[in-house]
Amino acid sequence: MVRSLDELELGGNLPTYKELKPLFDSEEATIEFLSKRGIIDSYERCPRCSHDVKLSSKFTVRCRRPACAFTCPKQCQRCKGTMVPNVSQEIANCTTCQWQWRDGLEFEWSIFRESFLQECKLPKNEVLHCACLWLMKVPSSITADMLGWKADTTSQWYRFFRQIIVQMLDLDGEGCQLGGYNAQGEPIIVEIDESKFARRKYNRGRRVNRDWVVGLVERTRERKCAMVVVKDRTAATCVNIIQKYVKRGSIIHSDMWKAYNPIEKMGMDYKHRKVCHKKEFVNTTDGFRTNTQMIEGTWGAQKKSIPIHKRSGEDLQECLFEFMWRRANAGDLWKALMDGLATVRFAIAETLRVDKVEEPWEPTDMLIRVEDCEDYDSAATEATETDNELEATVNATTVGTTQRRNNDDNDNNTIRRRQATQVPLVEAVPSAVFRERERQNELALEAHQEIVNGYLENDDEGTTDDNARGFL
Repeated sequence: MVRSLDELELGGNLPTYKELKPLFDSEEATIEFLSKRGIIDSYERCPRCSHDVKLSSKFTVRCRRPACAFTCPKQCQRCKGTMVPNVSQEIANCTTCQWQWRDGLEFEWSIFRESFLQECKLPKNEVLHCACLWLMKVPSSITADMLGWKADTTSQWYRFFRQIIVQMLDLDGEGCQLGGYNAQGEPIIVEIDESKFARRKYNRGRRVNRDWVVGLVERTRERKCAMVVVKDRTAATCVNIIQKYVKRGSIIHSDMWKAYNPIEKMGMDYKHRKVCHKKEFVNTTDGFRTNTQMIEGTWGAQKKSIPIHKRSGEDLQECLFEFMWRRANAGDLWKALMDGLATVRFAIAETLRVDKVEEPWEPTDMLIRVEDCEDYDSAATEATETDNELEATVNATTVGTTQRRNNDDNDNNTIRRRQATQVPLVEAVPSAVFRERERQNELALEAHQEIVNGYLENDDEGTTDDNARGFL
């Protein structure tokens, strides 16, 4: 039996491909569905002049009335903040994002603004199809092949969906708390355990330093759980997690790890029962059949759903949140996803800009990468250089002069080979090496000119090697 889109909102199993095929085949149908669900905003009337507006081909709403363009708005069209006009009513500034309105500026609004499709250039029906495949736990590589996307694009959208559901979890409220009392007034049992997701292959080789995960699950039909990545599993860490995620008056089952000893001393009316896994898996001596079988089974399901390359870093906690969200909304995943997309609002890129810079940029003589240059100092002079820099400069110049003299003694082929292997200097960059080389050339020219002048002052005539008359 194929259900309609309205029947899918009632919950139940995940929608099939036949039920969602009309949305995947048409982008207009997808936009109409998202607008009906409140995921995207669509204006039917202009918020300034209250006249009817139409949707353009670029999915933007714009009011074309001339009178509206010269009407000072009361609400910012960027962040929906309050506009404060000046005395002449010709300019108005937003108190939140500093957006400025001037006379003649029309009202314009993208229907995808502040939604999960904001600044999305992909077809909207394909994005919804990707969300449905992610909901069905289809690997990202298969999704990329089905939609004709790149693998990186699909992976980024999968991670984006995980980040969306993190905002849907009430991590600081009672939505993620476990235990407490049931409808009959009996305390609920909460099992707690810790696990390390990384392991050594065949238990050989070096020790693997990975983060620990502390998990809790309650013994109810829903089997709600909470999992947190921690750096260690000390008593202080475990006590803080229990106090945050376990309600007052719950019964806590754990193993014999010593970090759980302060549970009954926390002042939360907890009842702590233990089981020693070295001896048995079910403690029958206390009369309550204490065990942690449910949390151990949860570890297996959790590790099976997370790929090995995502069991460390930020991806691990996001995958744990996804598992918590799926467990909490089991049976209503499609409805929970649509409710989340309609509830979660996204920041506008223009409101995140930097208005003031503490250290303003100063223009220089040229834009160049310092790493690509040798001895780069655009503002260096002989007065600012140190003695070590001058000594290194003179040595570099002397070595270069010696190499040139040696090259003159060889044939032209050898000179070409040596010149080809030398590292070229950056002539466009001012450098102490170049200045020292120019100074040496000037000194050589002055010495040569003095010698020539000395010969000219003698005015002695003599015989040259070819027995011709001339000056010596």
